Amino acid sequence: MESDLNKQHPLIQLLTTLDEKGVVVTDSVKGVPVNEESYVSPDMFIVLCHQGTMWLNDSPQLTFKAHDVAILLPDQLGFSQRPTADYCTTWIAISKKFHDRLQHSYPYTRYAPRYRRHPFTPLPDLQYQSLCHAIELLRPITQSKSIHRDEMLCNLISIILNIIGECHARSEIGSSYSLSPNEQLFNRFYEAIIQHHGESHEMAFYAHICCLSPKHFSEIIKRDTGISPKGWITHFLAARAKVLLDSREDHTVQQISNLLGFDEQSSFARFFKRETGMTPREYRSRRG
Repeated sequence: MESDLNKQHPLIQLLTTLDEKGVVVTDSVKGVPVNEESYVSPDMFIVLCHQGTMWLNDSPQLTFKAHDVAILLPDQLGFSQRPTADYCTTWIAISKKFHDRLQHSYPYTRYAPRYRRHPFTPLPDLQYQSLCHAIELLRPITQSKSIHRDEMLCNLISIILNIIGECHARSEIGSSYSLSPNEQLFNRFYEAIIQHHGESHEMAFYAHICCLSPKHFSEIIKRDTGISPKGWITHFLAARAKVLLDSREDHTVQQISNLLGFDEQSSFARFFKRETGMTPREYRSRRG
């Protein structure tokens, strides 16, 4: 499926300055910048929905609606999106480098593993208003030239993440502060995909990392997430391939194929065309 990229979309404009600024706030974001089957970003995003609804993967169970907030971690796998006409959000974009600094913050690390499986959190009215106020405080700090700018940003974002984390843990999705065994398993599996997707694409490899038999591992992941382990690996590879083809213009298709762990470029080309409907070269040239 060919991507329809809107380079003027505020999110695309936001990403052009993110590495330099570390944290950027963008308001009144309507719609989505690209319609793809899957995507993955190296950066982190906090998305607050003010009105409208977004369906993910055309599933009524995967909806993002007014007064929900989403935490999208670096390398978070996303699926196709379908917003309503009145959809409107605020985005806090956090670069990978700044995210690494946040990992030293206790409120962040307490809740982060949950967001891989359940990125959306419904906010009660009081917490929604509190988050809006916190974003109002955050916005001018992102533009500040103070020598304490990064420290202030880190402290305020930690507060924002703690507000969200408390709501997430109290929601039906969270239900408690500790991770369930299945949540721990999925988090271990997903982190292993991020770390080892260039080494192996085999489900049995990841089952071994998680200390389970392939059959038992597959049954748990499929039952708990609705997607098989092979499906998660495939979606991640396809999404990561798109990012590399878009962002690493200094790399040949062969080099990207090697980074993704394919034995031959032809194998990568067949995989990519099966998942996207295009060859890697066609995908890369679509913006020309």
